[in-house]
Amino acid sequence: MKKFFKLIITVFAGTLFGITSIQAATPVHAADTYYHVGKIRHQTPTKWRGNWYSYVNGSMCVTHINRYSVSQSYKGKKHTLFKSSWQGYKQLAVARIKDSNRYTFNAYAKHDYQSDRGWGITHHTINDQRVTALRDYSGGGAYVDLFRAPVYKSYSN
Repeated sequence: MKKFFKLIITVFAGTLFGITSIQAATPVHAADTYYHVGKIRHQTPTKWRGNWYSYVNGSMCVTHINRYSVSQSYKGKKHTLFKSSWQGYKQLAVARIKDSNRYTFNAYAKHDYQSDRGWGITHHTINDQRVTALRDYSGGGAYVDLFRAPVYKSYSN
């Protein structure tokens, strides 16, 4: 069960990296949160909304991003990760991580184990087509790429 939640947090973290047009309404001081972040929004960026797919350990993982929440479906179970109406570090709080290209969905996290490690948009060339991917970062430089359509094969460089 712990591995599943780590996987969910990892996949979720990659999604925030691609937010490029976030301008927040709530300033947060560096001492208040785990990351040094800019202004915070309680809605997801429009271009990130929808379903994002990744194939993990032989099963499809679908990350659902809508206006006020982020959830994941994995092995037939759906878990909500962040929601605007919640409080604390689970509240949807989208912000850019300072001095990086990454974004976070849980800007109110105060400890390492609460953070989502950051998300971002990246691009791949698959069969001569440019494909947008949502990259979920995890510790140690590892990441998971999520795609708009299911991908069952690894396309590593």
